[in-house]
Amino acid sequence: MADDTQTVTATPQPTEAQQSPIDDGNKTWWYEYDATTSKYTRAIFSSTQPENTTADDPQGLYEPVFDKTAGKWTGETVDDFMSKMKAQADAVVDPDKQQTSQMLQMIVALKAEVSTLKAQSATIATTTAQTDVSQTASQTTSQLASESTTQSASQSTSAVTGGATNA
Repeated sequence: MADDTQTVTATPQPTEAQQSPIDDGNKTWWYEYDATTSKYTRAIFSSTQPENTTADDPQGLYEPVFDKTAGKWTGETVDDFMSKMKAQADAVVDPDKQQTSQMLQMIVALKAEVSTLKAQSATIATTTAQTDVSQTASQTTSQLASESTTQSASQSTSAVTGGATNA
């Protein structure tokens, strides 16, 4: 019988650099900053270091600025920036909600004004009714007095003439 054993050798695992789909040779990532403002501009994949670049990755910073003296990126962390933006977003009033609130305030003010006007109208109506009653009473009194005077005069004339009339 033939020997059925096989020799199995372990395949070495590729290193992180070897896992790259691109044959990059000696290339590395360089992080460029503006020469004047030192603000991050872009990442460059190159075998030589371009001008105004550093190998220090600004990852995790919002609008990073390279401090040439310290040789590192500075800036606000993304988490701090997001917290600040959330706080500002919470402070911003939705225009629709603001307009609705203003309309509700106007409605409340108008209701109060209507109530005041109704009260004034009721007072005017009562005063007018009282004035009408007073005028009516005064007119009635005047009419009664006038009729009474006319009746008295008529009675006096009858008494003087003995009830005779000129026909």
